[in-house]
Amino acid sequence: RRGGGHSYQTTIPGPIGSILAPMREAEKNSTLPYACSLCGSCTDVCPVKIDLHHELYTWREELVKLKLLPLSKRVSMKIGSWVLQHPLIYQWGGKLGRMIGRLLPNFIINNRWNSWGRQRDLPPIPKKSFRELYRDKK
Repeated sequence: RRGGGHSYQTTIPGPIGSILAPMREAEKNSTLPYACSLCGSCTDVCPVKIDLHHELYTWREELVKLKLLPLSKRVSMKIGSWVLQHPLIYQWGGKLGRMIGRLLPNFIINNRWNSWGRQRDLPPIPKKSFRELYRDKK
């Protein structure tokens, strides 16, 4: 639904652009294959059945081999992997994030040093997790 547009300063938008742009200039476009959750929905809707999410994953591997993955991304991926392997830490982190996130002033998240936040706004932080909402519905 939100795959189109020229959000990442490339001529070709969406997943195709995230695959083709690093082919032309890997250093300049090394972050594009990481702007994807690899859920596979782009592959599902591709009219010519290109296996897009596998192509993006392959580009990620290639960029690591080329040593074009910044330290900040490598460290955050390691931390994310560790958190996702420990469900209790994930749940605790979610609770802590929801609690602290509601208390933080907007300028702490959206400031000139946060390049991601300069172009986007975070959605409102929910009071309850999906797990808590689901449990309450039963």
